[in-house]
Parts: sequence; structure tokens; C-alpha cells
Amino acid sequence: MVLFDWIIAGIILILLVYLSFVLTLADWLRALKKGEAVTLLPERKGRKWPLWSQAGIAILGLVLCVLLFYFLWIPLVKFSLPTGRILDIIGFVLYLGGCVFVLWARRTLGKMWGLSTSQNVKLRDDHQLIQSGPYAFVRNPMYFGWWAAMFGLVLVYPTWAVLLLLVFSVVAFIGRAHREDAALAERFGDAWTEYTKHTKFIIPFIY
Repeated sequence: MVLFDWIIAGIILILLVYLSFVLTLADWLRALKKGEAVTLLPERKGRKWPLWSQAGIAILGLVLCVLLFYFLWIPLVKFSLPTGRILDIIGFVLYLGGCVFVLWARRTLGKMWGLSTSQNVKLRDDHQLIQSGPYAFVRNPMYFGWWAAMFGLVLVYPTWAVLLLLVFSVVAFIGRAHREDAALAERFGDAWTEYTKHTKFIIPFIY
């Protein structure tokens, strides 16, 4: 690997760790401790699973993701050096842009942010309908930003591992976005209906 490749790899890794661990996992654990976050495991006869078990499930998921990268780091296709380098640059720019979009959306949400699952969405008692920043034109900008970042990553590292991660995130996030929209529609009623008239669901200005 040349110096350029090491620099790209380092920046990508730092942002992945920050988005996955610092921005998401750490914030979710703090909110879970306060009872403000959705749990990954359902209650047992009215009793909640302890915090350590919830954290264990989340960490196990990250470990499985690492194993996926390790065993499925198999090239989809091999490009010539000039073509590969152009795709590296385009992909890296897309990756950075997607990460910036995620961070912008996360900062705009502030304390309204919360981790949902494929089955459960939890709103705060004092939840507010955020309509500023990227939420002024798209209702689920964090998911779009992650998709853009993952697509860029596929261009930089065209492997089965990264492609499967992109496909999984598309399927999972569409389901979550629909459930989150339904929860917000139930909470905010007419205000939500009016908000949807001038925003897109998940892809800015398109869908």
C-alpha cells in the first residue's frame, strides 16, 4: 500500500469507529441507563433485561460485523490502477460526504436522537418534531448519510463484505425509517402530516 492508501484507510477507520462506538453505542448506553432508549431485548414477564446484557448484544453485533469483514474480504472485481485510483477518490469523497451528513443530522437532533430497532421505537416524553438542518428537506437523513458513506466504501474497497453491509443497511434502515415515521405521525398528528408535504422520506429531493 502506498501512503495515499494508508491515509484513506486511517481516516475511514477513525470515522467508522467514531460513528459506530462513540456517537452511537456510547450515547445509546447512556440513554439506556436513564431509561430513555429503546432496548434490544424484549422484557421478560414485565422485567427488563439488565444493562450489561443489552450492551453485550450490541457488542456481539459489532464483533459479528468484524468477522464478516475478515472472512468476506473477497474482491468483487479487480480494476486497473488508473481506474481503481479514480474510484478510490470518488468513493472516498462520497464516504466523507455521507459521514458529514450523518454528523450534521445527529447534531441537529440533539437530545431527540434515539436508537430504534426493527420492532421498537421509543420517543421521549418531551419529544419535539425537528424540522431544521437536513430535516428541513428529508425525514431520515442519518440513514441516507450512512448509505452514501457505505456506497463510497464499496467503491474504495469493492469486496463482498462491504457490499453485504450496504445491502443489509438498506433493508434494515428502510424498515426502521417506516416505523419511526409511524411513531412520529401518531405523536404529532397534523403537524407531522404538514411536515411530510415538503420533505422526502429518505433520499433528499428524490424519495
